[in-house]
Amino acid sequence: MPDNAGQLLKIACDNAYDQYTHSCSHAVWSVMRACGQPNEDYRTANALIDHMTAKWSEVTLSDGHALAMEGSVVVAGLKGTEHGHVIVVYPAATIESGGYQFLYKKKNTMMTMRSHGKYPPCMSTSIGPWPGAMSKGDKTVWDPWGDDNIFEKVKFWTLKK
Repeated sequence: MPDNAGQLLKIACDNAYDQYTHSCSHAVWSVMRACGQPNEDYRTANALIDHMTAKWSEVTLSDGHALAMEGSVVVAGLKGTEHGHVIVVYPAATIESGGYQFLYKKKNTMMTMRSHGKYPPCMSTSIGPWPGAMSKGDKTVWDPWGDDNIFEKVKFWTLKK
């Protein structure tokens, strides 16, 4: 269970999810501003990843989860050719990934994503159609990417201390 600072991060994540359902970068920006960076400039996902790479500390997934439980903002992201994607590690216990329905295009049928293990939950929004990218703490940091090979390229950052 998160402490008081973790509870503040949870509230910021929930508010960002509700306010910016179709923009991951706006949602992350909202959490950053609510949790101690009120003058943070808005950046799109790819620009935000560049900014964090230069100014923030990269952390492991497990360290990032521990920091989020203490109330620190931990952002995960992966740059894309056109658009990248960014999420916030949600301050709660690990949960099973998967469990949501998605369209399997090769067979044009709906399927249920199987679990790929337990991960920390996340706050994630997206303009895209991938159901794993919509999470108010009910999906994991793995689910927005939905693929082990892609997820291994995802980086995690927190503010430098």
